[in-house]
Amino acid sequence: MLKIIIPCHGDKSPNLQNLISSIDSQEFNSEVECFFLEDIMSPEYKIDIEKACASSSNKHFIKNESKERLYAINNITRFLNSISGEDIIGFIDCDDFLWGKDCFSKIFSFYETGYQAVWTANQMAGTGINFSGPLNHEQDVYSHPWVSSHFKTFLLSDYKNVPISNFKNDSGEWFTACYDQVFMLPIIHQILQRNQKCKYIDHIHYIYHGKLNVDPKSKYRIAQLETEQIIRSRGYIDS
Repeated sequence: MLKIIIPCHGDKSPNLQNLISSIDSQEFNSEVECFFLEDIMSPEYKIDIEKACASSSNKHFIKNESKERLYAINNITRFLNSISGEDIIGFIDCDDFLWGKDCFSKIFSFYETGYQAVWTANQMAGTGINFSGPLNHEQDVYSHPWVSSHFKTFLLSDYKNVPISNFKNDSGEWFTACYDQVFMLPIIHQILQRNQKCKYIDHIHYIYHGKLNVDPKSKYRIAQLETEQIIRSRGYIDS
């Protein structure tokens, strides 16, 4: 089964239909489930997601009972820790969407041939810029340029084998930024340690709505850079 994880925050209602349509339009023969993970969001956005899930058999709204801001890493781990199995996990940000009807089928086909993590090319909306690329399997992933951006997938079993300390700072607090690298670097590290392979699909299957020139002094950018520096300098944590 393919399980799509969508961390939700703020008010991304204008993108919700594009996101759902991009998932529902996939020409894919295996089972797909989507999980919208609640974080602090506008009441209108929450209502829109709940309505979408209520009218669908494969979409689920996972409530944030704490009523506090979780941020993506804490939010995702609380859900992944609650499930089990040999599922393929994929992340889609709530303000993005997939591109092309064969995204899922391509990804699934590479898992069937033995690849352990698969990601695709992406495009930043309006720019044509792609942040993904192929991985050099001979290089330490923590010193490797960041290439496993959207759309990224991995095996749930590989996540389960990563010590939770890899998702927290040295004070034991959840990282609040840079969640894509926080998740993917230790997972890819494990795969390379087993002498197994990851696959980059050089075809655009994800439209990314980010900012190309983020204010370097913004709270978000500072947290992002600090998190990346920490996880890359300390490397994989075994326990």
